[in-house]
Amino acid sequence: MSQTALKVALALVTLSVKDDWEYRLPPGLVDVSERLLLASGSPGYGPRLMRMSKRPWMIRVYQIQDRMVPGQFEGFGHRKIFMQQQVEAAIKQGAGQVLVVGAGFDTLCLRLAPQHSQIQFFEVDHPATSAAKARGIALEGQPANMIQIAADLGKQALSKVLSEDARWQSSVPSVLLAEGLFQYLTDDEVRGLLSDAATCTSPGSRFVFSHAIPGERVLLSFLTRLIAEPWKSAVRSEDLPEYVEGTGWKVISDVDTDSAHGVERYAVSERR
Repeated sequence: MSQTALKVALALVTLSVKDDWEYRLPPGLVDVSERLLLASGSPGYGPRLMRMSKRPWMIRVYQIQDRMVPGQFEGFGHRKIFMQQQVEAAIKQGAGQVLVVGAGFDTLCLRLAPQHSQIQFFEVDHPATSAAKARGIALEGQPANMIQIAADLGKQALSKVLSEDARWQSSVPSVLLAEGLFQYLTDDEVRGLLSDAATCTSPGSRFVFSHAIPGERVLLSFLTRLIAEPWKSAVRSEDLPEYVEGTGWKVISDVDTDSAHGVERYAVSERR
C-alpha cells in the first residue's frame, strides 16, 4: 500500500484544524478522508492517530517538515482545491467522464459522483491501495457511477487497463487527473503516460496534473525518501509546453508561479 497516499490524507485532516482551512477545503473532504483512513486497516491509522492529528502540536510537526520540503503542508490543500475546481469546470464544459490516475485516498470521485449522476467517475490505482480504500468506500456507500479499477500501471499501460473495462468510452470528452503523481515517475514515464492517455481519450479532453519543480535535487530526493517515497522527476512550469510536446496534449493553463503551492505547480493540458 502506498504510504504516500496515507500520509497525504492524514496531512489534510491536520490541515483542517489550521487557521481557516476547515472552510477553504472542499466540503466533506476531511470527514470522508478520515473515515477512509480508519476503514483502511492500515497499521497505526486508528482513532487515536485521528485524534492526535488534530492537536496543535501536530501542526507544528508539519511546519517543521515544511522547512525541508517548503510549502508542502498547505500545498496539499491548495492542490485539492485546484483539482476539484478544474473537474467541475470540465463537467460544465461537457466532460462526460472523470478519471483519477493514482487515486490513493483521494475523495473527489466519492464526493462528486452523487452530485453528477450523468457522469462516470473512474479511479485507477495499485491493487494494494485500491483494496484498502475499497473497505472505506463500501462503508460510505459506493455511488453507482463510481468505478474503482485496481491495476499496477508500472506493469500495465493505462490504455490497456481502460480498454479491458467496457465502461470507459474513449469517444466521450473526459477530464483526467494526476495529482501528486508525476514526481514519482521518471520524465520518460511521465511522457509515456501522457502519450498513452491520449490514445484512449477524445480531442478536447483535459488532463489536469501537478508536478514538482526543480530544486536541490540531491537534497530533495533524500528528504522525500525520508518523508515518503523518492521523487524522480521535476520540470519548471515555463518548460511544460515543450515537456509535453509530442504526447498528444497541449498545455492550456498559464504558467504557475504561485509560491503558496510549495515545491509543486499545477497545470491543465488539452487533448489535440
